[in-house]
Amino acid sequence: MLGEIDIPVVIVGGGGCGLTLSSFLSNYGIEHVLVEKHTGTSVLPKAHYLNQRTMEILRGHNMVDEILQKTCPSRNMSQVAWQTSLGGSGALDRQVIHKFECFGGNDGTEYSESYKRDAPLRSGNLPLFRLEPILKRLAEKRNPDKILFGHQMLDFTDDGETVRVDIMDPAGKTITYRCQYMIGADGGRTVGPRLGIEMRGPRNITDMVSVHFSADLSEYWDDRYFACHFINGECGTVFESGAIVPMGPNWGRHSEEWVFHFGFAMDDEARHDESALIPRIRELLKIPDLEINAHKVSHWAIERVLADSYRKGRVFLAGDAGNRRPPTTGLGLNTAIEDALNLAWKLSLVLTGKTSDAILDTYETERRPVGEINCDWGLFTFSNSAVINTVMGLVPGQKENNRQQFNALFEDSHKGRSFRAQVARIIDSQAIEFCAHGIELGFEYNNGLLIPDGSIPTKQDPLGLQYFPNTEPGRRLPHAWIQKQGQVVSTHDLVENKLAFGLITDHEGLAWVSAAERISKRCGIPVLVAQIGPQCQYRDYEDHWERLKGFQRGGAILVRPDNMVAWRSVHKSRSDGKELDDAMHMLLRNAYEINGDIPRPNL
Repeated sequence: MLGEIDIPVVIVGGGGCGLTLSSFLSNYGIEHVLVEKHTGTSVLPKAHYLNQRTMEILRGHNMVDEILQKTCPSRNMSQVAWQTSLGGSGALDRQVIHKFECFGGNDGTEYSESYKRDAPLRSGNLPLFRLEPILKRLAEKRNPDKILFGHQMLDFTDDGETVRVDIMDPAGKTITYRCQYMIGADGGRTVGPRLGIEMRGPRNITDMVSVHFSADLSEYWDDRYFACHFINGECGTVFESGAIVPMGPNWGRHSEEWVFHFGFAMDDEARHDESALIPRIRELLKIPDLEINAHKVSHWAIERVLADSYRKGRVFLAGDAGNRRPPTTGLGLNTAIEDALNLAWKLSLVLTGKTSDAILDTYETERRPVGEINCDWGLFTFSNSAVINTVMGLVPGQKENNRQQFNALFEDSHKGRSFRAQVARIIDSQAIEFCAHGIELGFEYNNGLLIPDGSIPTKQDPLGLQYFPNTEPGRRLPHAWIQKQGQVVSTHDLVENKLAFGLITDHEGLAWVSAAERISKRCGIPVLVAQIGPQCQYRDYEDHWERLKGFQRGGAILVRPDNMVAWRSVHKSRSDGKELDDAMHMLLRNAYEINGDIPRPNL
């Protein structure tokens, strides 16, 4: 035993969730330690899709530069295809069954313009084994000597005042940390079960087998493809066949590494025969002499589970420790990074004495419903792939039937053309997985650290495809480019990397500006101001903000450190900005008592 070490926060788990949480806390000036039992970062080619919300979060915390250098360019992830094979010379080989644009598609289309317009960055594609080393370096640089890989959490005890966490270092010695809060970002392996928190929902739906390998497919691959699913008469259904995704480090046809995903029934003994996988890849691709260098074969069970609580006492769960879902739509790591940011700034306000720990209750109030929606969406989009089998008339294991179906599909006749058109129409329904713009940016908090303004909720797309930006409390602040002294920045940059709130108004909102100054002085919580308009320090660079702001002349919105809208006044202040004082008191009720002598407002 090396004795006890006092530290405000202990993070258990050094994956994408824990490492980003560490960087966020460092940015906010919160001392902490991260412990991870493995000696290195992930070796798996998973969690590769980084959606626009994640990219803008990382951008806002100065964590995106190296990712942008290494991520897949938008053009090389602009289409997703269903195809019979990459090689082969038969009549049904190299046939594209259907394809459609994904993640914003190619530049110049209206579809692409919506993705470019709605966020400061496009989506990225960088597998975990390339991403986590970047996140680890960032965390280590910001928190030297306290990112402890090869350290295993043995046990913890929450006595109501502190959490004692026993850690074993690589030499086998035990270190005890005494912290105010602990976060389980361990994928649900240890912390949640020890708290007695249950993960509820269906498990063991399908066994997915992923093969990470190197091969030269430059002769066959379409530079635009993000992924290609293979279905042919010899290999059968979507699950009997599989899907391939490039893994870099170069992209498009020149990608050196790939991952191939197969689906097996949980009672199919063939899933354990890893020696059959490489021959199967060659068979599916119809490239029998393809040189393949396999790096890693991994198994993972499809499940849709949600923790019945995200907090117990002074211990929180984040990321996969709180929810796990099928990987379709890529909501795993993206949800985890949103969890990390939500928890980081709230913990930081509490630990810097700006407010009481009552606000920490809003972490679960806000993030668990989003976790549930994302779990359901992942299962929904995963299950929808079976519809493609149905419309094609494919039956697992029935090769003769499936060959006949494919012959009919590509028949040069009215019947064949109608069959292909119907199959294409059904495949288009899988846009809910690859074009989920509304799911990625349009999530909302209905309860939590926000004040509803009574407005009629803006419409949302039930298919999750369209995103409708607005400034209702509980929604993500819309991105718009604004200009100050010749520099073009995003509306998201107002609270960039700061433990601060942001106030956005116009040239008639002077009462709000004065109120923000009062609050900053009395509460010790900065309220940063941006007046946007023709007569203000910020100009609406593309006339986009004027359409999005959601308030009349002289109105205002209050933005949280995570760029979510906390409060809005559609109208000009009627009492010298006191409405903003009242709003801050309601949001951070104890901040006034802790940091300033302001009478409690009549709410």
